[in-house]
Amino acid sequence: GQGGFGRVALCKNKLDGRQYAVKKIRLKDRSPQVNEKILREVATLSRLQHQHVVRYYQAWVETEYGQHNVVNTGGSRTAESSMYSFDEISLSDAGAGNKQECTYLYIQMEYCPRTLRQDFETYSSSFNVDHAWHLFRQIVEGLAHVHSQGIIHRDLTPSNIFFDVRNDIKIGDFGLAKFLKLEQLDHDQYIPTEGMGVSMDGTGQVGTYFYTAPEVEQKWPQINEKVDMYSAGVIFFELWHPFSTAMERHLVLTDLKQKGESPVSWSTQFPGQSNLLRRLLCPSPSERPSAIELLQNDLPPRMEDEWLNDVLRMIQTPEDTYVYDRVISTIFNEDQLVAKMQCPHESSKKSTYKNDNSELLDSIIEVSKEVFKRHCAKRFQISPLHTLDGKFTENSGKTVKILTQGGEMLELCYELRTPFVMSVAANQLSSCKRYEISWVHRRAVGHSTPYRFLQGDFDIIGGSSPITHAEVIKVALDLVRRFYNSKAIVIRLNHSKLAEAVCSWAGVPQERRQNVAEFLSSTLVQYCPNKADRKSQWSLIRGQLL
Repeated sequence: GQGGFGRVALCKNKLDGRQYAVKKIRLKDRSPQVNEKILREVATLSRLQHQHVVRYYQAWVETEYGQHNVVNTGGSRTAESSMYSFDEISLSDAGAGNKQECTYLYIQMEYCPRTLRQDFETYSSSFNVDHAWHLFRQIVEGLAHVHSQGIIHRDLTPSNIFFDVRNDIKIGDFGLAKFLKLEQLDHDQYIPTEGMGVSMDGTGQVGTYFYTAPEVEQKWPQINEKVDMYSAGVIFFELWHPFSTAMERHLVLTDLKQKGESPVSWSTQFPGQSNLLRRLLCPSPSERPSAIELLQNDLPPRMEDEWLNDVLRMIQTPEDTYVYDRVISTIFNEDQLVAKMQCPHESSKKSTYKNDNSELLDSIIEVSKEVFKRHCAKRFQISPLHTLDGKFTENSGKTVKILTQGGEMLELCYELRTPFVMSVAANQLSSCKRYEISWVHRRAVGHSTPYRFLQGDFDIIGGSSPITHAEVIKVALDLVRRFYNSKAIVIRLNHSKLAEAVCSWAGVPQERRQNVAEFLSSTLVQYCPNKADRKSQWSLIRGQLL
């Protein structure tokens, strides 16, 4: 086959005898932006390991000098036929100065014999309700995994949905995918919109007309994974509405695209499917269901789901732990863990080494401790790990949880204040000053390791309310002054007691103070060291309040 970026060949590995699809893409040394776009597909595929996503195996770069081919390795060249992962491929390999050189990127992928588009050509004679649900469920399961990795496909069409040798759905062709965190509609000025089509349908546009979400067509500055749900909605309709001719498909899909209307006879025959289609094709992305929501609420259960639900019910039975113990022992089976390590996720491939900033962190910690101790605070150490005890807080659903080999659930520290408050309540402390500087954790996208942040807390229990509030502000000012040499320091006033005190000082009537509190919550007050400047600043704020 041939697409906008390269050609795909069916190959047979002489060592294992298996067939693979190998994509050959020319890296244009004069267009690094184009090369980055091509390499994005490799990076995307390497992060995805799922039964309904086309499997990525390996990639390598070769440079041709006339009739001679060599394999590039980390910027050097060798004649050995070795294979290298994406992490070892750099754009410098493609940036050769010799104009006679041709550099190619090879991607070895799972071979899928046919596409869903090919199936649709004979679909009218083989339509089956159960089969339609089966195919759509597999598509949604693949999308759920893709989105969980923080990736948007952006070009989901029947031509990019494949069948493997077992007739299972595989989502592939991620040439236009972008990482969700960095997603912004950049108009690819380095790639012509004609003659360089990246869609298998040959439209030369990002995505295909019938499957492209409105926000993409309207060039919204930011898009999210809901663009794929719109495309999935059109594919869902094609699964449930076989077409006899290409003209019928064009007319019906045009009405669906432009008017949002499906055939009346079809909507009458399949009212539930019609309602789901309407939600998937909603012009507002926020109102479209996500892939996870579809799996949980809108798709009929699979037979294996019923069996799985029975197992889950037995796991939750406190009287008999046999099934739970078997599941835990299987999860921690050493043979399975070794097998997983042989095909790691992208996050585990990358080196965990980062630039050493330990000296900077040590300096920050020591300065913070010095400021806290000057205010007579004592350290209250928070355990970074504790066993879940059934006591849920507002952050319980956000915390990083760890399963031990013994089946116990542990929780990493999410923030430092809640454990301190619980300790104060348990020990009935009525007066103390405490500080803590420790690591807190946040969930990462997909299978990546949790994010870690250094957090510092200073708290006062007991004492006169205005004085304690003022001291907390003074601690914050002392810290900021130690790290920033600035004439003005910005403080956010978002404490209800402080807001009430400011309202009282400014002479705001009692009946208006509730509204003013909201104003103060979003107001930035500058603390100026110079008394005259400070007086002027407060006069300005008082005028705003009144």
